[in-house]
Amino acid sequence: MTVSTNSARAEYTGNASTTAFAVVDTLGASAVIPVSDASHLQVYVDGTLKVEDTHYTVSIVTATKAATVTFITSPTDYTPASDATIVILRVVPYTQLQDYVNNDAFDAENVESALDQVTQQTQQLADDKDRTIKFDSTIHLSDFDTTAETASKITANKSNRAGKLLSFDSNGDVETTQELGAWKGNWVSGTTYVERDLVKDAETGAIYICTSGHEAGTFTTDSGNWSVVIDAGGFNVKLTANFTIAADETYICPYKIDLNGYDLTNNGTLICAEIITGDGTFTGNSATESGPVDISSASLVTLSSTQTLTNKSLTAPILTGSESSAGSILFKEDTDNGAHAVTLKGPASTADVTLTLPSATDTLIGKDTTDTLTQKTLTSPDINTPDIDGGSIDACTIGTNSVVTDLRVDNLKLDANTISSTNTNGPIDYDTNGTGDHVFKVGTATALTISYDSSGAHTTITGPPTP
Repeated sequence: MTVSTNSARAEYTGNASTTAFAVVDTLGASAVIPVSDASHLQVYVDGTLKVEDTHYTVSIVTATKAATVTFITSPTDYTPASDATIVILRVVPYTQLQDYVNNDAFDAENVESALDQVTQQTQQLADDKDRTIKFDSTIHLSDFDTTAETASKITANKSNRAGKLLSFDSNGDVETTQELGAWKGNWVSGTTYVERDLVKDAETGAIYICTSGHEAGTFTTDSGNWSVVIDAGGFNVKLTANFTIAADETYICPYKIDLNGYDLTNNGTLICAEIITGDGTFTGNSATESGPVDISSASLVTLSSTQTLTNKSLTAPILTGSESSAGSILFKEDTDNGAHAVTLKGPASTADVTLTLPSATDTLIGKDTTDTLTQKTLTSPDINTPDIDGGSIDACTIGTNSVVTDLRVDNLKLDANTISSTNTNGPIDYDTNGTGDHVFKVGTATALTISYDSSGAHTTITGPPTP
């Protein structure tokens, strides 16, 4: 038998229907990968090793050593699913079972069989080598501070390797080290740092890893000993249109601003990580880049500080009072108009109430203020000691619930024809409150005049002359 392919593996992708897979060089010219025994095959589906005669069977053509792996479909169907990865490896044992006897007949078939197995062993070693992490053969020995063998050798025992990562030390040699690095908190001048220490730059918030052991001086002069892991200013905000910051505005962006080909005009204050101009244009006041932002500044609105907001619109605000008082709004006078304030205060109510204001420009009246009402209709009012000047009282009854004892009018005009007393058999008294006459008219003509002479104690009734 000859070995005409370099491959020791066949790879397929399942389609949920195909069950038979030939052991051939699927990565090359599809030449047969010779298989002498079914036990020399390992079959994996999606990385899981399958078991012969449980999940699949193997058939081998004796003359050509061509093998076929067929997945079992009954009583359990092990057909590879659609898109499943199928890998078939030829793995021969690292043994040599030929025993040649001196002066015995030379059997060419036995020699060829032994050479075939050595070739197959070499192929599977090459296949394993191609899938290992290794130094490239082109790396010159001068690129190793030690030797290639030392640089690639892991010397730590099991307890020292457990839970660690593989990394390279300052010589470029492989080693096991802690997870990523040792967290040291904020960078501090005068501290001795070693390789893989992690620190934070308190000014920018960026995270760095130590690449060379040293005693810290200043972060600027020591920058060559550090490599950035997380760049706090590494995120970009891109403009999508031209943008202008007004003179009374302050904009704060914790990221880099990419102008993205647009114009940014800064007439106010701009604080950001960095301005990336590119094809865009930045004009106006300079931006404060990479500096820390003091959130206690009056330019920022904070949750608990007392501040004055100018030209701000509050959409659907909710003013919340304390447990012992209701919510309120203070309207303070302008600085050139005194220092007093008007407080609009909600009721200490146990339920929600709604106060609807009129849809007109007007002035509201108070409960204890003196005001003049115009064009108002009072329904069932109870008015104590009113003083009504002018106008008219229409369609009303005076004195329904209690007697009106003193009603004073000038030129009383009655629309009805009867003056009567609600007191049965009670008199109707007409008192001129002096010596004046009682005059009764019909239209404009005097029909009857009653005069009383208090000195003579007699009454004179005068009517118009008889025609």
